[in-house]
Amino acid sequence: MPGKLPLLWEKNLGSSSHAGIAVNEKHCLIAGRDPLDQFDIFSSLNPATGKMRWEVFLPAVGNLDYGNASRSTPVLGEKSGWFQGAYGDCVCVELETGLIRWQQNVISKFGPNRQLVWGLCSSPLVWKGQLILNPGGAKSSLVSLQADSGTLNWKTPGNDFGYGSFIVATINNREQIIGHDKTTLGGWDLITGKRLWSVTPKERDDFNVPTPIFHQGKLIVATENNGTRIYAFDQQGKIIPGPLATQEDLAPEAITPVVAGNRLLGVSNGTLYCLELPSLKVLWEANEPAFDSHATLITDNKRVLITADGELFLIDATASNYKLISHQQIFEPKVELHSHPAIINNRLFIRGGNRLKCFVLEE
Repeated sequence: MPGKLPLLWEKNLGSSSHAGIAVNEKHCLIAGRDPLDQFDIFSSLNPATGKMRWEVFLPAVGNLDYGNASRSTPVLGEKSGWFQGAYGDCVCVELETGLIRWQQNVISKFGPNRQLVWGLCSSPLVWKGQLILNPGGAKSSLVSLQADSGTLNWKTPGNDFGYGSFIVATINNREQIIGHDKTTLGGWDLITGKRLWSVTPKERDDFNVPTPIFHQGKLIVATENNGTRIYAFDQQGKIIPGPLATQEDLAPEAITPVVAGNRLLGVSNGTLYCLELPSLKVLWEANEPAFDSHATLITDNKRVLITADGELFLIDATASNYKLISHQQIFEPKVELHSHPAIINNRLFIRGGNRLKCFVLEE
């Protein structure tokens, strides 16, 4: 089994956050809170050293389940970065200086007068100059803003927000936004915001956290109460409501599976499942004590990197059974790893609680 990954640097961030990490060659974007838990702190670190480049403080007062820090992974553009706080504060920052280009609270503007339990959890979606958000207002379930200015492009009526992120898929030459609101799976036209289709699952009361996956013209969806399903689309680009295949065993509460070649790998209820695509037949399953905690998965189509409970697992995704290539304890004492890690070049950035570590990956 390969040796331990070398640690390049480690930094104490002062607070924890469920928000994922966004990294490019110059910037490592993270979210946190101030010591009195009154402000969101959005920051850029030098990815080579961990040294702070700049910080942005925004007041965000309240009391949410699982803390008040951002749950949303920042977005890196060429010259700008976008952050979203749990209370709906969305901010566009100039990457080189940290100056705020624009900011607005999308909950108060588009979806007010509601009780926030976990707050906004989806990550902002930037696509061809648009910033897509889901404030969940009755008249503005989804909104599109100009990414560089915050100007409203469109808003579309609908349901309250779910807790997963959205994707863009091109189906029959038409770009669609695909994701969940509070009760349904849906597709929206990218240009107008018009809702194109909707699927209400058989079992209600899903929290709708895992992100859908568009793969080879099909849509893979996995949620806690309805398991894993694969959907096809008709010639008009609308989803066919009856799934092509289903698998009840892989039913993640909050963990998004990954596609590796012709396989789907995901963790739920303490078990790692490897499913065949498109049949969703279980090829193998495996248990590790760490898989009882929240896990994240990253793949290069041949291997899957899993972080869970302060541990790192590298899995062979092509093997006929569970094959562990490498394992490492990366946080002592153990800590739940809710923040999604990031990889750029041969660097792995991973956050556990209030600590951020950068490791050097082997070739």
